[in-house]
Amino acid sequence: MESNCISIGYLFKMSIGNANSGFNEDNVSTLKKITLPDGSTLPYISGQAIRRYIRDKFVELGHDISPLQDPRNDEEKIKEAKTKSPDFTECDPINYIDDDLFGFMRAVTGDNRKRTSPVRVSPAIGIYPFQNDRDLGTKSSEQTREKAAAGGAMFETEITHNYFCGSILIELDRIGNFIGMELNKKEDFELDKKAKVARLTALINAIEHLWGGGKQSRLLSDISPKFLAYARQSSKHPIFLETLRTKQDTIGAVNVELLNSAFNANKTIIEKKLVGYLPGFFENDSEIKEVFSDILSLDECMNQIRADITDVYTKG
Repeated sequence: MESNCISIGYLFKMSIGNANSGFNEDNVSTLKKITLPDGSTLPYISGQAIRRYIRDKFVELGHDISPLQDPRNDEEKIKEAKTKSPDFTECDPINYIDDDLFGFMRAVTGDNRKRTSPVRVSPAIGIYPFQNDRDLGTKSSEQTREKAAAGGAMFETEITHNYFCGSILIELDRIGNFIGMELNKKEDFELDKKAKVARLTALINAIEHLWGGGKQSRLLSDISPKFLAYARQSSKHPIFLETLRTKQDTIGAVNVELLNSAFNANKTIIEKKLVGYLPGFFENDSEIKEVFSDILSLDECMNQIRADITDVYTKG
């Protein structure tokens, strides 16, 4: 294959949410945040959390994942297995999609295996500074004090209204390809093209309707992409990691100039590019369509991504 990787950049909006908590501070459930050089802070959702959400989506879509990661399995058996070994997966990339895509490490005498994840996931970073907003809640005292009128213990949750950007790099030449040391065997192993297409298609399906995070029962959040850039490349480089943003001076407007510059700066390694969005969602809808005249709706963009993946492995 001439192409050896796929880069995906995406934007989504969180109206009110705490999709990934940090450490609690007294009775306050905090957001994960990063501090900028000017002292302001940005909320973020860790790459580890996003990988967890993708795993959960795999389960929802009917795919088998490593039993130790599968929430459908008996909690006691999972707990027992974890106490016996530091492994949190079966380390079996042939049979389990998450062990293939997300890698693993096993350090057991006579059975050392390690697979670096061919799907690299960045944190989803809030674009605008955290404003110290909090949601106030109470824990009912009806059960503990037997009278609801007594009220309950109050607690607070940090929340944000923000646009988030994230990036994913997929190593096409490693999906479904396993060297001997990853299997604790002498021989390498390769899945057939159909299986590779199925696993990458499952990943795209999961990203398309991504959902998950903490506090969903009372702070329901949608973290699925509302703007997405796709590039199939001949060189591994996350070209959207710092270049897909909304504008600082116009909240909710995609920075199309920066993204277009990223496409132009990397045109020598881009074999295929696609841009999709939800029409009417962003403030500069007309500018988006002017700069990207071939822009697609999100569903059509995802369909073309799936078709492109199939073509890569069929013709590669």
